[in-house]
Amino acid sequence: MTGISLNRIGRASRKYRLLFTLLLVLVPLLDLIYWGGFNHLPEGFHDDLPVSITGELSALSLLLAFLASLIPLSVTLYGLLALKKLFGLYEQGIIFAEENVRCFQKLGYCCIASVVAGILFTPLASVALTLDNLPGQRELVIDLNSNDLSALVIGGIILLVSWVMEEGKKLEDEQRHTV
Repeated sequence: MTGISLNRIGRASRKYRLLFTLLLVLVPLLDLIYWGGFNHLPEGFHDDLPVSITGELSALSLLLAFLASLIPLSVTLYGLLALKKLFGLYEQGIIFAEENVRCFQKLGYCCIASVVAGILFTPLASVALTLDNLPGQRELVIDLNSNDLSALVIGGIILLVSWVMEEGKKLEDEQRHTV
């Protein structure tokens, strides 16, 4: 790879590394702000939740929903850390190293874990958000959709790519040490 290409990759990678660093701070902060100010948000901000919200929620319901949101949030943060590391390696000109392979493996597992996190979050959040409802009006929602299937397939593909990269690295190392 030419020096010019590596310099361009390094500059672009630096921007992405900085973006992922910023997101590592902003994403949990925004999650906290969302749940902390939940009762004061305008309509439309609750549309992605597993249940309909019709009134104000108690502090206990909000706390439990926030705790449930930490499951998918932790998966997101893990993925952001892996991306930050990967683009940090690219920034340094490290393109095909064992560390890169590990980053791709982490990203693949992260895609798969996001499905599991969503499967856990949905029923926990639905119970937390309907906790204040009268008995008989509380909800337990379980959801699995085509996006989850897509995330599993993409995670599997990323893991396969990391495996191919790992095997290619081994072949390159063998050739380098062959006299």
